[in-house]
Amino acid sequence: MKASRSTDNAQQFARTSDPTEKYDVAILGGTVAAGLLGAVLSRQGVRVLIIGAAADRVEPAGETTVPYTAEVFLLLAKRFNVPEIAAFGLFPDLPRKVRSSSGVKKSLGFLHHREGQSQDPRECVQFNVPGEHSEWHLFRPDVDRYTLEIAAAHGASVAPEHILVDDAWIEDGEGRVSTTNGSVYQARFLVDVTGPDSPLVRRHGGDDPEPRLRHRSRVYATHMLGVAAFEDVCPLSDYPKATPWSQGTVHHLFDGGWLQLVDFGNHEGSENPVTGVTLSLDPERFGDLPEDPAKAFRAVVDRYPDLARQFTGATPVRPWRAHRVYQRTASTTFGERWFALERSAARNDMFLSRDVTMAAELVHALASALVPAVRRDDWSTEPFSRVAKFQDVLGDFNDRLLHAARTACRDFRLWNAFSRVWLLWQILADLSLKRARLDCEAGPGPEPDWAPVEDFELGGIWFRAPAGLRELVDRTLDTIDEVEAGTADSAAAADRIFAELRREPFVPPLYSFGDPQARVYHFTFPKRLRMLFWVKTKAPADFRRLLTRDNVTSVTSASSR
Repeated sequence: MKASRSTDNAQQFARTSDPTEKYDVAILGGTVAAGLLGAVLSRQGVRVLIIGAAADRVEPAGETTVPYTAEVFLLLAKRFNVPEIAAFGLFPDLPRKVRSSSGVKKSLGFLHHREGQSQDPRECVQFNVPGEHSEWHLFRPDVDRYTLEIAAAHGASVAPEHILVDDAWIEDGEGRVSTTNGSVYQARFLVDVTGPDSPLVRRHGGDDPEPRLRHRSRVYATHMLGVAAFEDVCPLSDYPKATPWSQGTVHHLFDGGWLQLVDFGNHEGSENPVTGVTLSLDPERFGDLPEDPAKAFRAVVDRYPDLARQFTGATPVRPWRAHRVYQRTASTTFGERWFALERSAARNDMFLSRDVTMAAELVHALASALVPAVRRDDWSTEPFSRVAKFQDVLGDFNDRLLHAARTACRDFRLWNAFSRVWLLWQILADLSLKRARLDCEAGPGPEPDWAPVEDFELGGIWFRAPAGLRELVDRTLDTIDEVEAGTADSAAAADRIFAELRREPFVPPLYSFGDPQARVYHFTFPKRLRMLFWVKTKAPADFRRLLTRDNVTSVTSASSR
């Protein structure tokens, strides 16, 4: 097994933190969100302290990206002048030490299964990532560590890894953080990314007794050796036009749940043979599983013959993490001089790359409020209240997607329709955010005006997007809610969604979104020509603005984006 490099630079970090200094911002936790926030703040001249938490390396975490994630990373890099973050959107630009333990993601594969039956090749969807993108599988121990290194390189103080957060509070108008070695640090503002055991959340009401989320899941997560590639279990020849499943993120779907597989050893330069394994189940449908998580996992996969074969020789290389109800929300997420961010504020399923994506989105939102607060020495809560509301709304949007996805898993026809709307939203969100960023950078003033990427009141799609996109997503989710409520048939609901995709004028002909039979997607040269013709002849004006040369030009280096 590939070992984490988490101790490589421990002495370097050990020399940086100073309990006698008063920092501008202390970040509690050492995950991607903490490291990215520390990097962008430090680059902007903020005196930052980062102290890790006990849950950093044991809590399940997102391990995948999509093209939209890459655009959020690029926004962070451009807006806050941290070029290293741009590489998070283009795998080849990452340092070798990160690439050698992480995996490539050339596709998103969804395979539907029925109990006791072999997987039907007609019940699958595969989206192949266009060549100008380079998505990846994040081996979080090394990636989290690398974000801390970036933060340190730009001036952040990082406590040594054996020193962890013990408690945190506000006293005499400033933050205090006590650590496991007895030190107490001071900062003008505290950002808590420690997770479910957040000391600041605990001091301000704790978690809600019932999460403010509709989606509910039992989650089992680990890393395994010996997981067979699905193309070795079921011949790829049975799946016309599909590329090897293991070259991307694999999602096995079934009524009541999904199983996500993230291969870290799927490219020539990898030195890491493990696979990230995350099983998410409807607690009501799977309430009779054994208490032991390994036995519970086996009890589920054994119901599906091809999954049982895929895991015949698989063994965990880290302890299982199991949660009877994975969802949680904090009752209070901000206050005078403190903010609970990302995993400290809420927790939901790590599916469809939403965990990593939302981490980057929330870092951008909070940094946009923190940098001016530090510069003006103005710590009024109003800007942070706005970010907290955005965090809640973004979480609600994610929750709606997850709730709909769980319902769509009941019937492949419904999943087939839902996944097309999800893909359309991802494509247009990527293009829309890039257009907004380019417009910001090309503004008439001497400095970019970043207001177009701060429309947080717009909700889950927080920037200008083609007219009709938000409404189509909302109608799709409402339609799937009808299926969940028993007031609509899943097949009829799927037909309705496909009909909308065929009817909406802003839906490009790129992938035949409205055709249920078009289940394997490749962004080929002929399709690019079709797209160009559509843009010049039929596309709505607000879509044409997304497909200008500077917005769709292929790239080979993050530095050129």
